[in-house]
Amino acid sequence: MTLVFDITKAQGQFTLSSFKSKLRGEVPYFVYLPPNWNPNGNYRLILFLHGQGGDEGTFSKYVGAEQLNQWILTGEVNELVIAGIRGDHDRDNIQWFTPENEALLIPELNGEFIQFCRDHFKAGGEKEGVSLEGHSRGGGGALHYLFKYPKNFKSVISMGYVSDYTLFDNKEMALKNKEILIESGVKLHMEIGTEDRFVRNQNRKASFSMHEYLDEIKLPHNFEYLYGVEHGFDSFWQHYSDEGIQNGLRHLKRHCLGL
Repeated sequence: MTLVFDITKAQGQFTLSSFKSKLRGEVPYFVYLPPNWNPNGNYRLILFLHGQGGDEGTFSKYVGAEQLNQWILTGEVNELVIAGIRGDHDRDNIQWFTPENEALLIPELNGEFIQFCRDHFKAGGEKEGVSLEGHSRGGGGALHYLFKYPKNFKSVISMGYVSDYTLFDNKEMALKNKEILIESGVKLHMEIGTEDRFVRNQNRKASFSMHEYLDEIKLPHNFEYLYGVEHGFDSFWQHYSDEGIQNGLRHLKRHCLGL
């Protein structure tokens, strides 16, 4: 698998490209490299899993590279690489728990995209590790990956998890691998908004049910009910805490600093 762009000109910006997968063929992806990215470096990899209808352009549509650069250059967060793939060519029917996507994204399985990021972006190796950030169906996918493959991730953030149909399997895997998850020290954070249309209009309960279940089985995690936040990814990322800190920055601090 080879790059189709000049990586020496990609520092401090988003790049949209594609790579060849043995299982899925041509897979579109995005990558953000820090402003001082070094081909001899080692970086934490944050994998972003988009929601239904999203694609490899979703993250960069709502997150500015200039803002990421500023946070890194001022030392508010560590240097990191953010990347993600299009979950399916049929974007309305995307499911992250398919065997094909597991084979792309799970380090334990020597995932094709994980290895691609290790080879080309020097990110996601054993030392710095991999974090997951998922929204909507991607939030459900992030929980699936964490609970099924509990030794693979440093931190996981699930936003807007409303996929009630995945609750049974996710709960079952969380219980089965609870001790491994606790021993791994992985940081799990879940968020849902007070104005989420799926919660308000369709009575989706996945986020609340999972939070209550994790409390019941005593699996450490954080849960936030964000005032005024709607279902869209941008609503989560652009939200400001009571302390005046942008939620996107809080996410990156959680991933990099364990906060």
